[in-house]
Amino acid sequence: MIPLADGIGARAPAYTPSTDDAAAGDSPAAASSPGSEAAPAAESSPPLDVAARESAAEASTAQAAVAAIHALPLPRTDDLAGLSGPVADAIYTPRVEQFNATRAEQAQAALDRLAPQREDFSMLNGATANFEFQEAQRNFRQDPYTQELQRIVDESTAQPGSVPAYLESNPSSINATGLPLDQMTDALAVLGIDLPANPSPAQVQAGYEVMASLPDAVLGWALNPGAQVNFQTPVAGVGTPGLPLRASADLRVIGEVELSDVQTGMDFEQSQTFEMSVQMQGTAGAAFGKTTLNRLYGWADRFGALSTDAKALVEGSPLLRNVIKGLPIPVSASYEEFSGTRVTYEATVPPQDGRRIAAGDLSAAPNPLDPTSMPIGSSVLIRGQTLEGSAFAASYKLLTLDSTHTDLSGQGFGVTRVDANTVEIVSGPVDTVENDLFLGLGRRGLASIGIGVDNSSELQSMAVARIDLRTEEGQAAYQAFMSSGSIPDWSPPGVTQSGTSETYVGEHSAGIGANLGGLSWTQEFNSSETVIRQTTWQDGTVEQINSYRVNDDHLVEVGFELDAQGDAVEGSTRYQVMLANYDPALASYLDSAFSASGATRDFDGNQHVRLEFSESQLMALRDVALDTIEKTGRGELIAQIEAGSAASSDFEVQLAMAQTPEEVFRLVSNDFFQFHMAEDLLGMRGLTGREIPGDLVIRDAGS
Repeated sequence: MIPLADGIGARAPAYTPSTDDAAAGDSPAAASSPGSEAAPAAESSPPLDVAARESAAEASTAQAAVAAIHALPLPRTDDLAGLSGPVADAIYTPRVEQFNATRAEQAQAALDRLAPQREDFSMLNGATANFEFQEAQRNFRQDPYTQELQRIVDESTAQPGSVPAYLESNPSSINATGLPLDQMTDALAVLGIDLPANPSPAQVQAGYEVMASLPDAVLGWALNPGAQVNFQTPVAGVGTPGLPLRASADLRVIGEVELSDVQTGMDFEQSQTFEMSVQMQGTAGAAFGKTTLNRLYGWADRFGALSTDAKALVEGSPLLRNVIKGLPIPVSASYEEFSGTRVTYEATVPPQDGRRIAAGDLSAAPNPLDPTSMPIGSSVLIRGQTLEGSAFAASYKLLTLDSTHTDLSGQGFGVTRVDANTVEIVSGPVDTVENDLFLGLGRRGLASIGIGVDNSSELQSMAVARIDLRTEEGQAAYQAFMSSGSIPDWSPPGVTQSGTSETYVGEHSAGIGANLGGLSWTQEFNSSETVIRQTTWQDGTVEQINSYRVNDDHLVEVGFELDAQGDAVEGSTRYQVMLANYDPALASYLDSAFSASGATRDFDGNQHVRLEFSESQLMALRDVALDTIEKTGRGELIAQIEAGSAASSDFEVQLAMAQTPEEVFRLVSNDFFQFHMAEDLLGMRGLTGREIPGDLVIRDAGS
C-alpha cells in the first residue's frame, strides 16, 4: 500500500518478474528515481540487438522470429514525392500488399517450423511420448511470441493494404505534441504555467513547445499529478465569528476514507471499492443568523440567570442587542466558495482484502508499483484534480438544509490486473461534478439527523493499453508507464492492444444519517451507478459496455462490438442481468422456467442468478408471452397488441407488447419486476409448455 499522506510515488523499484527474487523491489539497489536507468532485464533472456537479429527463416525461437519480422524495412515512400494521389497510391499500395504478404508468409513459416513435432518424442514410450508432445504443444501455443506470430498472420491477411501503425511509431518517448489541448493546459498548470482561458494560436504553440522540451520524467509527472503527492498542512483563518453578520476565510485539509459493501459482478466475482482522498482547499464565505453567544444568552434568559439590569443593558443598545441576542429573524444562512486540490486513491479489491482493509490493514490495498502482487480483477485509479465549488446552508429553528456543489478537473491514471499475465493501464483527463444535499434536524457538523442525497458525474477520456508482463517488451513498457506516465503504442508482443477509451460514470445515493461532533452514522437505502465505457482500439475496432447497478444486488449489462468499418459484429451483443443474493424459492422458479426438462431443484440459502440473452432469444421470449396470452383465451388483447392500442401493467402483457430486443430486455432487467418475474416466467412455461429462451446460471451466494 502507498499511503497518500506520505506521497503516492511514481518513484518505485523498477518492475522485475516476480520469479526473480534477487531483483525484487525490496533491494535498495533496484530503486528507480527521476533520471535513473531501469533495472536491467534478467540475464536468462537478454534483449536482442537489432544488428544481430536472425532472419525469420533462421530464427531458432519464436521471439527471434518476431524480432526479425518487425525489423523488415517498411515500404518505400521517398520516390513518391510530387506524384498525384492516384498515381502515388497505384505505386504504394502494391508495395504495402507485398510487405504484408511477406510478414504473413514469414510468420506462418516460423509457426510451422518451430511447432513441436510428434517425432521429436519418438525416443519415449507411447503414453509418455503422447503426454510430452501434448504438453509441448500447449506450452508453444501459450508462449506470447507464438501468439504474436499468429497475430501477425491474422493482421496481415485481414488488412493487406495497411501498414500497422505501431511499426511507424516510436513508443519509447511521450509525444507531447499529440496531447489534447485540455491535457496540455492541465499539465502546464501543474508546472506553474497558466495559459489564458482562450489562448491564441501562438500561445498554444508555445505551450506545446514547452511540453516537448521537458524530460520524460518531468513530463510524466505533469501529466499524472496524482502520481506523487507531498504537502504541508498549515491551517489558518481569519473572520468575524462573534457577529450575527460575519465573513470568514480559511485553509482546510480534508481527508476521507470509505469502503463500499460487497458487490457481485457478472462473472460472479465479488469485490469492494476502497477510496481514500486528501483535499486541500481555501474557503471564503459569509453568514448571518444565530451565533454561539446568541444561543447562550437565550438559554440563560430562559433559566432566569440574567439580572434585570443586564437584560436592560442589552435591550438599550441596538448594536449590543443584535450582537448578543441575534438578529430579529428566525433564519440562519451561510454561503461560501472554495478552491483547491484533491488526490484520490480508488481501488477495487476482492472481499477477503476488503475485510483486511476494514480491519486497518492497508497493505491489502493494490499496489500498482508491483502489478504481479495485485489479485486478478483488482484495479487502482488515482486522480489528481483541481477543484472549485460552493456550499450553501440554511436553518429555521431545528430544521436545516445543506447543499454543496463541486467541479473537479485534472488527470488520472490506473492499472487493472486483467489475468495472470496481462494488465490494462489508462491515463488521461478526468472531469468530475459532485452535488450533495442534506435535509434534517439539528446542526450538520455538530449534532444532526436527516436524509442526504449525493450525486456525481465523471467523464474519463483515457489512453489505454494492455500489456503482457511475460515479455521483456511488456515489462519495459510497464516500467515506462510507471516512471513517465506514458501509454505505449501498440508495439507487440509487449503491448497486445492500445487505443483510447471514453468512460462516463454517474452515481446516486440516498440515505438517512446522524452525526454528533466527529462521529457519524449513515444507512443507505437507495443507490445506483451507471457506467458507459467505449474503447476504440488502434485497429479501428470498438468495444462498448453499458452497465447499471441498483443497490448492491441488481446489475444490468449490455455489451457489443463494432468492426473497423463501424458495423456491428454479428453475435457480439449480449444482454445480461445479475440478481445477487436472490431468494432460493424464486431461484428455483427461474431454474424450472429455463430448464429444458422443466424439473424443479431446491436451493438452500440465497443464490446468485445470472440471466443472459442474445437479441434473438429476447424476441423469442416475446413470442412466448404472446403464446401465453393466446393460451388464456384473451384473443381481443392479441388484437389490441397487434394494433398498438393495448395497455397493461401485467409483466407478460408488457412482454408481448415489446417491439424490439431492447424493449424486452428493459422489462426483464427492471428491478421493479425482479421478484415476481420468476413466478411469471414459470407460469408462462407451464401454460405454453415452451422452455423460456435464454441462458441461466445459478451459484450459491454463500460459496
